[in-house]
Amino acid sequence: MIPLLLILIIATAEMSTSIYTPSLTSVATHFNISPALAQWTVSINLLGLALSGPIYGPWSDCHGRRTVLRIGMGLFLFGSIFALFAHSIEILLIARFVQGLGEGVAVVIAFAVVRDLFDEKKSAQVLSYMGMAIALSPGLAPILGGYIAHTLGWKMCFGVVSFAAAVLIIFLFLLMPETLPENNRIPFSFKAITQGYLATLKNTNFLKLALIPAIMIGGLWAWMAGLPLLFVGFLGVPLQHYGYYGFSSIIIYIIGTFINSKCVHKISLRKLLFIGLCLSLFSSISLFISGYLKVANPIILQILNFPFAFGLAFILPNGTALAFSEVKKGLGTSSALLGSLEMAFGALSIFLLGQFFQGTILSIASIMLGASFLSIILFIIDFLRLRTGISLTP
Repeated sequence: MIPLLLILIIATAEMSTSIYTPSLTSVATHFNISPALAQWTVSINLLGLALSGPIYGPWSDCHGRRTVLRIGMGLFLFGSIFALFAHSIEILLIARFVQGLGEGVAVVIAFAVVRDLFDEKKSAQVLSYMGMAIALSPGLAPILGGYIAHTLGWKMCFGVVSFAAAVLIIFLFLLMPETLPENNRIPFSFKAITQGYLATLKNTNFLKLALIPAIMIGGLWAWMAGLPLLFVGFLGVPLQHYGYYGFSSIIIYIIGTFINSKCVHKISLRKLLFIGLCLSLFSSISLFISGYLKVANPIILQILNFPFAFGLAFILPNGTALAFSEVKKGLGTSSALLGSLEMAFGALSIFLLGQFFQGTILSIASIMLGASFLSIILFIIDFLRLRTGISLTP
């Protein structure tokens, strides 16, 4: 029941962004703003996620996972309702930020709960199964969001999210047990938080591994936020049909997570991680070349993204499990830092995309390529540490 409830919570949080991405062009038209400013309604949501995670993590280490999860989801519900009734772009930006502050609890607590309950390899397997199920939400959400925006208007996307959040809060009070025993909790104070984060930041082995999935999430968000503008705004894909393109990548990702979950007990997590990184690099290079060749066929571009989506299924669960294997105490704090890094890189990618997007795949592919290249460098640094005992970081 616990993984299932966590899946539903994270899926709803993921849906709150992905259900809305097909409407970015409609939002720009509705408020008479630029596409770049419309994209800020996505990036400011991720910024809220990044800022709230560092609080939720140590807070849950002190007061337990369940209480913090209830409070965060309550804030998420408030932000979603606020967005539903936003009458200006300024109000919508504030609402999306508040929504992000609430969303931040989902991934942080989910990661911490998994490590409360399972060891390294079992965590990787559980995270794979969770990723398989969670991926369906952002895959199906753009399809649903496209039809909602086409028939009822884009604001009703937030109405659906608000209803889902309200139902989940009820489930939290009825079904969610506490997974962190009293004797494993850490006193909550500013000094304790500071010491916890200083200790985590000094754990360079954790940071190197945690940065790999975090940076790759940035590459993923460049694709997720940039593709609606490219496909709908420049390549003529109908709004209500756009979601099917995104869903095809989700299917590839789900296949990858299924294969990964079967491999984690037979192949080392680092080998699986390296396979994923190679696939993502190949996909990014292919998309980058297609940008220079001015390929404008959405089906071809989507197919070229498939290795990236498949590779992420190996990168995210295994990179996360390996990072947490380097943590001995303060899993909530470490989980919060990882979640914040992921959202920060996501927000950075969307910001860069807004600055350089010119109606082609080139800017999107450049961010994906940069993310893949940096992640492989981090992997090599960690590999050399294990192979030679020489650390390239202090």
